[in-house]
Amino acid sequence: MRVAVTGASGFLGGHLSETLVENGHEVVALVRRRSDLSVLSPLGVELRYIDLETGEGISESLRGADAVVHLAAYYTFHGKWELYKKINIDGTKAMVDAARLNGIRHFVYCSTTEVIGPVKDPPADEHTPPTPQYAYGKSKLIAEGIVRDSCSSKGGMAFTILRPSGIYGPRNVDDVSYWTITSFAKNALPTRFIVGSGKNLIQFVHVKDVAQGFLLAIEKPEISSGKTYIISDERAYTYEEVYSILSELCNRKPPKMHVPKWISAALVLPIEAFNRIAGKESFLYHVSTIQSVTQDRAYSIEKAKTELGYLPKYDLRKGLQETVDWYIKNGYI
Repeated sequence: MRVAVTGASGFLGGHLSETLVENGHEVVALVRRRSDLSVLSPLGVELRYIDLETGEGISESLRGADAVVHLAAYYTFHGKWELYKKINIDGTKAMVDAARLNGIRHFVYCSTTEVIGPVKDPPADEHTPPTPQYAYGKSKLIAEGIVRDSCSSKGGMAFTILRPSGIYGPRNVDDVSYWTITSFAKNALPTRFIVGSGKNLIQFVHVKDVAQGFLLAIEKPEISSGKTYIISDERAYTYEEVYSILSELCNRKPPKMHVPKWISAALVLPIEAFNRIAGKESFLYHVSTIQSVTQDRAYSIEKAKTELGYLPKYDLRKGLQETVDWYIKNGYI
């Protein structure tokens, strides 16, 4: 199958492109002109240039493809709404329109579990009412609606929406999991104590398992079409469990002191204000992050397992060991 992948030069896109090629598919990599092509070049994929902000190249980029995987997005939790709208919402509509124009048979959209937001009664599943906390999740929820409405309308096409949880793994060098792991390895101040009880739940997923989920959706359109799937690890972990695993892998003492949520927020607030004035971005130093680590984000993957045959190959310890080793080898920690 000939599969066009937006964001193919990115963290997930590179791993997915490798997985597709390994499984006998042709990849058309849709990338920006300034993209790092070091992962894609050895794969022998076809390169086509697009820009979701300007619309450059979108219409003609999908010619000859059978399926589209739309990964490219403006991914940050504290960004500007105009960019969320232009890239995640308007950009998705432009990709769907181009796919229909070019007779694409299957449109696979990468959403996120952040469209669900904090989970009041874990685990959440595909039927849990969405209450996104961040603008990123809100923009992806709107984009999901565009995909469903456009693809379901007259003259539409098959579509699948996948919602990965927090993705981690080798080659991730600018993400929440990256900053969490590397900050923990460097014994950064926010990693020296536990906010709240430490019993709240968080659920990650290794990038190779996410790639597996996309491969299954692509290869089984007769099953996946018109459906939404959560793609994640087999289970959630408490923050205490995550800190314990990271402490062991990074050869440091785990945090023991618990700090109430309100005190943590008071400590972080002036740092957040300074970073905003200085134009710096740090996910760890945000009051909203304090809120997040005292909420649950746990999910059921039963639908993907039952219908697609999805089976995660990485538990958190195995995946983090591989990731930490890669960071050490490449000088990030």
